[in-house]
Amino acid sequence: MKYGDLIQYEPIETVIKLKDADKIDEAKRLVKSYVVSEGMADSIINICIPQLQFDETLDNKGIFIVGNYGTGKSHLMSVISAVAENKEMLDYVSHEELKKEMGKIAGKFKVLRFDIGAVNTPLRNIITKEIEKDLARYGIEFYFPPIDEVTNNKDAFMEMMSKFEDKFPDKGYLIVVDELLDFLKARKEQELIRDLTFLREIGEITKSTRLRFMTGVQETLFDNPAFNAVAQTVLKMKDRFEQLIIKREDISYVVSQRLLKKNDRQKAWIRSHLEKFSPLYKSISSRIEEFVELYPIHPMFIEVFEKMFIVEKREVLKTISHLMRELLDKDVPEDEPGIISYDSYWKFLRDNPSLRAEPDIKRVVDKSIVVEDLIEHSFTRPQYKHAALRIVHALSVHRFTTGDIHTSVGITVENIKDDLCLYIKMPEIEEDFLITTIETIIKEIMKTLSWQYISYNPDNQQYYLDMVREGINYDAKIQEKAELLSEDIFNRHYFELLIKVLDWNAPEKVPNMRIWEYSLTWNEKNVKRYGYLFMGYPDERSTAQPPRDFYVYFLPPFVEANYNKKYILNGKEDEVFFEFINADEEIIEKIKKYAAAMELSELSSSDQKKIYEDKAKGFQRDITKWIRDNVSKCFNVSYKGETQSMIYWLKGKTANYDTIKSYIDEAASSCLSLYFSEKYSEYPTFYTKITEANLSEVFKSAMNYLAGKKTETGKKVLQSFDLILGDDIVPGNSKYANYFLNELYKLPPGKVLNREDIIENVNGEDIDKRFKLEVQWVVLLLSALVYSGDIILRIKNKVYDATTIEALANMNVGELIEFDSFERPRDIPVRELKTLFTLLGLPSGLVTASLSKPEEAIRQMVAKSEELAKKVVTVNQFVVSNKTIWGKPIFDEFEVRDYKNLLNSFSDFLDSLKAFNTPGKLRNFKYTEEELKEKFNILETVKKIEKIIDFKNEVEELVKYLASAEQQLPEEIELKQNINEMKNEVERFIKEIDTKESEDIKRLTRELEELKIEYIKLYMEYHKKHRLDYNGDERKKKIMASDPFNNLKKLKDVGIFPVNKFDEIEKVLASLKTCYNFGKENIKTEVLCPNCGYSIKSDEVPVFGKLDEIEDKIENLYKEWTKILLDNIEDPMIQERIEILNKDQQKAIRDFLNKKELPDKVDNLFVSSVKDLIAGLEKVEIEINEFISAITYDGPVTVDEFKKRFLENVDFLIKGKDKDKVRIIIK
Repeated sequence: MKYGDLIQYEPIETVIKLKDADKIDEAKRLVKSYVVSEGMADSIINICIPQLQFDETLDNKGIFIVGNYGTGKSHLMSVISAVAENKEMLDYVSHEELKKEMGKIAGKFKVLRFDIGAVNTPLRNIITKEIEKDLARYGIEFYFPPIDEVTNNKDAFMEMMSKFEDKFPDKGYLIVVDELLDFLKARKEQELIRDLTFLREIGEITKSTRLRFMTGVQETLFDNPAFNAVAQTVLKMKDRFEQLIIKREDISYVVSQRLLKKNDRQKAWIRSHLEKFSPLYKSISSRIEEFVELYPIHPMFIEVFEKMFIVEKREVLKTISHLMRELLDKDVPEDEPGIISYDSYWKFLRDNPSLRAEPDIKRVVDKSIVVEDLIEHSFTRPQYKHAALRIVHALSVHRFTTGDIHTSVGITVENIKDDLCLYIKMPEIEEDFLITTIETIIKEIMKTLSWQYISYNPDNQQYYLDMVREGINYDAKIQEKAELLSEDIFNRHYFELLIKVLDWNAPEKVPNMRIWEYSLTWNEKNVKRYGYLFMGYPDERSTAQPPRDFYVYFLPPFVEANYNKKYILNGKEDEVFFEFINADEEIIEKIKKYAAAMELSELSSSDQKKIYEDKAKGFQRDITKWIRDNVSKCFNVSYKGETQSMIYWLKGKTANYDTIKSYIDEAASSCLSLYFSEKYSEYPTFYTKITEANLSEVFKSAMNYLAGKKTETGKKVLQSFDLILGDDIVPGNSKYANYFLNELYKLPPGKVLNREDIIENVNGEDIDKRFKLEVQWVVLLLSALVYSGDIILRIKNKVYDATTIEALANMNVGELIEFDSFERPRDIPVRELKTLFTLLGLPSGLVTASLSKPEEAIRQMVAKSEELAKKVVTVNQFVVSNKTIWGKPIFDEFEVRDYKNLLNSFSDFLDSLKAFNTPGKLRNFKYTEEELKEKFNILETVKKIEKIIDFKNEVEELVKYLASAEQQLPEEIELKQNINEMKNEVERFIKEIDTKESEDIKRLTRELEELKIEYIKLYMEYHKKHRLDYNGDERKKKIMASDPFNNLKKLKDVGIFPVNKFDEIEKVLASLKTCYNFGKENIKTEVLCPNCGYSIKSDEVPVFGKLDEIEDKIENLYKEWTKILLDNIEDPMIQERIEILNKDQQKAIRDFLNKKELPDKVDNLFVSSVKDLIAGLEKVEIEINEFISAITYDGPVTVDEFKKRFLENVDFLIKGKDKDKVRIIIK
């Protein structure tokens, strides 16, 4: 069940403007949408209606509507004034009793509405100017005298109302003003006194006239601290005004009946859901119906809003609307209440920058953000973190309800449980267990905060965000401790820091001895060498076993001057020393403080331990950053008694080192490079980096390459040993392979070379005796000799030769490196077969081995030739099928002919190889080496055509799409030219395919994709301009269903109106096409919208702005036809005919004449009445262009000639007709 399934959500987000009620349709909407609680209905009936009505004699007063921003104040004033102005609005009042009572004022007023902006104009001037403008609309000319010419304002208002009542004897005059409070708050004291006195006079004038005054304010004016300076004036005004205050209950009712309206079925589901949790929450059990009505909003959400002192920002309805929109598509949790309380408002407060201008609010927000951050990153009970953050948010919001942010008032554990409906998963639904868990969470929060920021008041058992207490000065304690520590302790923590700075997480080689196994890259050979890292002096380290290639020492910095030199000057060829130097005083101080913080954390209670550890981490971050920024100059590096800067040993290479460790490693490697070269003088240079971690993987890649599974990594490894020549594996080119082969051939035929003859164990590692190669590389070299048929390798008494190279490659590394021996192969086959096998991509060693296993060699030869033959057939079919791309053939007729002949010839050759399927037939192999090489030259052409096939497959869909898109684009659009240029580029690309790489294809594909994306974007822009979306279509329907449109449609038949304008409106409306099920996905495969088929190439008129234009035309035409009809009916000749109509028809016509407005709905009675009335009138239509041509047919004319021709043409048109009955219509 989703939240959206449980409510009939109607958001309240739009700010209602009082002036909106001036429009009938908008006024109707406002009345219809206003939700009336019983309390609000009672207030309107008992406060507003008596003060507004003028049928009974009462002491009428002005009315203040009091409500905070967003509580419906403007909406309420719009509703009251709309009903007062128009009796028909009563039909839309939803509350029956209120509807009955509002009948006393319905339609009895002319209404003036306006709001006051940020101006300095006196209130009297604002109101009187608005009245003067409004009266002028009714034809009443009245001007208030200047303020310096009157002794009071009441006389002028009495005179004004006298003129008003002369014009409207049965009407009252209601003035409605919004945003008054902000205006008054900005006034100076003397100005304010005059404004308030003027308000009092208006309140007094309502007693003796039909003038009524209603205004909206955000706070009550009476007892408002902002007006203490003018309290006496306020008291005088108070007697002449009544207040209608929008209460919390009214807001709750609006929320439940509009924002969160529910039917009985939805309420039943919610009630059942909440009852499961009523044992946990007293508030639910005691107020279940209120919870159901407001679900998922907690009633406390609105109550807390009401208490908050940052009044101007409390847009409760808008806030709830935002929250609900985010929830609609989310599932209601089955195992918890799913209620939203006031803690969720915190994000609105926190993220509102305008609030920061108020110092108290800024302090609360800043402190809460600190608390939030600590909870997010340091809370030790992750399962309770969400609940902890909710509690913090609730405390932060509640801080704004106490008036004074420093007071020790907050919320209890019971409040947290009930007012947030805080739920934590429990084995049983038990209130005491939930309370205990919440208490545990609060303690954990306070512990995380080091018992700062949030405090507990034992007097009221409330927790609150503490804006007073600052806490312990931990920094001072760390400083004091640092001054007491010894250099040994500083050095120990410096070494500890270094390990963290180096991001070195390996375990110590010898526990508590600060020694680690370590590796460095031997850059010249691209391999790792292995040694030890030690923090301290050489004579402090234990004897590391087994010995390795090097030692890297970090010397202690907190020692006497020159103490480290005795070790540096006696440094050995395998030792590198690092000294920390050039550190500024601040960093030295931070290292000491780091040591102090760590020492204090060891000595502190659990409450303070975390604080000291966090402080230490802060120092660590600063030190790490400083070392990272200064690593090239903060260490001296010493080797064999020579001390130089880091830069010296790095030889200027600093660009590629992204970590501190990489700097250290590079400097150490630079020092040891010559030593490594002397120790491993014939070690190969690898073309890919070899590490301890990737050694097995890289080795297997090379072995797989020998078995035909070729990868770039495998190739690079083989190249490192000179085992590859061109694209072929040629072990004879490698000095390493040749060495082992020569050692074998030094032995008499039939003898084998055992593993121990070439491998020895040095310091626990197996390496070869000659080159000091790791045993894996020896196995690789021997396997290459197996591949070439030069040797047979024996592992666990099993023999591997060229026919079983794949099985050899598939063995695990552990078995391979434990090989037994290797020996000479049998006799070598003929060179022609070796050439054939090489050209087929098979190991040439298969031919050598085939004397013992000829069937396997033949099987692989036949299989490979058949595989190649299939590839040739596929390529040939592509060539002869005359494939096209972008409508053009890929190959011309000459290329098709030549390729076809070459491919057919090669295919025949491959078929002929099937005949050599026995050892005896192989002896009769008829092709020479030269013939074979000539035959296989065609493979270059095959590869070229395959590249074309791959390219075509890659871009075909894009090309088809763009080809279709091009057809839909007009010539003037630049994209069409771009697509055409891409067409030429594709054609050039195919012609030059030999020179293209995969990256080129990717580039061109991206360019095609970009053109497609550009077309989609362009199409969507044009589609949006030429099609109505859902809202536009609804608006079009609304226009066509509107009374004005249908009234005009009915009036067409009367016969006295120029119907061409209305016909044009209908035509344009009909031409506006709708398509609102359209999105980017619709044209990813098709170039036109599948729903409406719109084409950019079409000449359809854009729909943008058309509906506004149509509405304006309808409005103007409506006025025009109304005037035409009035002019005709008011004709004395037509007036005489009214009496011949029946009673209903007479009433319809007289109502029209009295109101001078068409009926809201023109019905058949009205149309028939008009037709009957003007029957006998004769319509003469004049086409304006023809009429003008008839007058000015021979060019410019004089005034007299123009008049003469004009009358002659009119006389001609009405010739033979009764002039009194003729009605001329200009078309």
